[in-house]
Amino acid sequence: MSTIRNRLWQQYQDAAQSVWELPPAGLNPEGTVPLPPVSPLELTKRNRTVLVHGYKDEAAVFNPLASYLSELGLEPHAVTLAPSDCSVPLEMLAEQLAEFIDRNFLSYQKLDFVGFSLGGIVARYYIQRMGGLARTNRLLTVAAPHHGTLMAYASNLPAAIQLRPNSEFLHDLNADAEILASIPFVSIWSPFDLMILPPFNSRLRAASNMAVWSLRHQGLITSQRGIRTIAEQLLAQGQNLPSPTFPDMAGRPSLSRRTTGEGFELQRQS
Repeated sequence: MSTIRNRLWQQYQDAAQSVWELPPAGLNPEGTVPLPPVSPLELTKRNRTVLVHGYKDEAAVFNPLASYLSELGLEPHAVTLAPSDCSVPLEMLAEQLAEFIDRNFLSYQKLDFVGFSLGGIVARYYIQRMGGLARTNRLLTVAAPHHGTLMAYASNLPAAIQLRPNSEFLHDLNADAEILASIPFVSIWSPFDLMILPPFNSRLRAASNMAVWSLRHQGLITSQRGIRTIAEQLLAQGQNLPSPTFPDMAGRPSLSRRTTGEGFELQRQS
């Protein structure tokens, strides 16, 4: 009996010693902490989307679009750039966009950009001239004057001058626009856009140009058709998207507060 008892005791000690030699919980034998398994939800998680408004507007103009994108599981972030009345150069608005991104996102997070009208040019300047390309996943411009607009001649303010056809600013920005071909880049435009004259100035060789029939400039981001088109491009699965249930939110604004897309006011720089 003593022999059997001694043998059992030795087996117990051997088992106990092997347990003490195991690595701590969560560590592999090399002493590093393994990454947690990636869940299906993380695999399908969408990138954060930065919404950049246009002339004389603010983040609220994207409320219908942001609401719809949120319902689809996206994470929209609308930025307000001020002043957006063309009284400051577009480079200053791009700096505000860069500060917004640095303040709200981690450096390794990839972002989608939706830039409307003037905001599309601001987003491009950030991406092409301020190192934003490295953290850009996708770029959508909507009714952006990539080659300028004749409407910009209605004002002598700094940004308006930059948005004129063949301006020095746009010539420089378009000189290396081909670098945008390295990311998914879609330019949404309307053949009936009376703010971008001529309307085809919203097309760019480096982009996949998509015509959306809208009678109003701002309708491209506030109408059901425009909102659905933007969402389709962000999700790349438009056949599964529900139709927006809200009405077209765009209407003729008062003269005291023009919103994006209703025209440059006749302002002269003193």
